[in-house]
Amino acid sequence: MLMNILRENVTNIRQTLLLAKADLIKYYKGAALGYLWAFVKPMVTIAVYLFAFQVGIRKGAPMDGFPFALWLIAGMLPWFFISDAIVAGTMSIRSYRQFVTKMKFPISTIPSFVLLSKLYIQLGMIVAIALIFVSYGFYPDIYYLQLLYYVPTMLIFFIILSWTFGSLAVISRDFENLVKSSMQALLWMTPILWNIDNVSSPTLKFILKLNPINYFVEGYRDIFLYKKWFFEGRYSIYIWLLIIVLAIIGSIVYKKLHKEFADVL
Repeated sequence: MLMNILRENVTNIRQTLLLAKADLIKYYKGAALGYLWAFVKPMVTIAVYLFAFQVGIRKGAPMDGFPFALWLIAGMLPWFFISDAIVAGTMSIRSYRQFVTKMKFPISTIPSFVLLSKLYIQLGMIVAIALIFVSYGFYPDIYYLQLLYYVPTMLIFFIILSWTFGSLAVISRDFENLVKSSMQALLWMTPILWNIDNVSSPTLKFILKLNPINYFVEGYRDIFLYKKWFFEGRYSIYIWLLIIVLAIIGSIVYKKLHKEFADVL
């Protein structure tokens, strides 16, 4: 079944790209600010956290020798895509139920084009954040090339995750609600707003680093701040092994449930 899903996605790649564009247009259609909302919402979120931490908690103290604002922004940048990808991927098949119930359609491509539309926003955010770094005197360098690794890897990871989450959400609305309600907890449990180096227990630190979201957060910070290559650590091998495992699990779940989609929806 895994090969069937992969073949279906590769065969319909042109259609997926067109539907991703249509999904993006649909999401912001009718809004007065249009696509600007894709940037306004994240920037407001960053501003709120900066105020809370710099004025209240940290009182402007730097993080690892870098301005705390830049350290926070670099970690929040992938989170905006990750949070949207998890929720949208979970809701994707149910949101496009007409493709499941009223026509013959490659259902496994639905999470792909939905998450690809979120990726377009992430690419625009990367440009905006890079300009903020330039204003602080941090200019693009060769380490920015790693975006060509982290961004596609992040997209692949969450598309594969959506095979499981999207399938379960079709069968159970409770699962969809569980995912939505868990996002805030996931944000605080991931070292995005706090530094994982402050964890004193080596065992706990190792467990926290196994969180795949942390891999992408650290990756972005390595690009913008720490200037490290993705192959310098051991977790790149781990993340690709995890992708393979999740792909197998996702294909099994999808195979067991996809025949029931039309009846449930």
